[in-house]
Amino acid sequence: MSDAPGLPPELDAELDEVLSLLPLLGAVPSLADRIFDRLTTTLAAAVLHDVRARRGAGELSRTAYLAEVCQVVVQLQDRGLLRPDQVRPMR
Repeated sequence: MSDAPGLPPELDAELDEVLSLLPLLGAVPSLADRIFDRLTTTLAAAVLHDVRARRGAGELSRTAYLAEVCQVVVQLQDRGLLRPDQVRPMR
């Protein structure tokens, strides 16, 4: 990721919370899928936030921004980390 400003407070708090749940996996293995899904979603949001921040900082043209967002989404979907129903239209 770039040297863009940090994550929005809500996303930062979500990431902290999900990471704090990782030690529970040893004690409660049945939570693994839910925690993994939540972690994957949060990390994907962080990556997409970074791309948006780089666009806002003028590092990416509109075309490069859209191409990068599409590339990230496709890569996540190809790896089974993002289902099509999890993709929301861009604002």
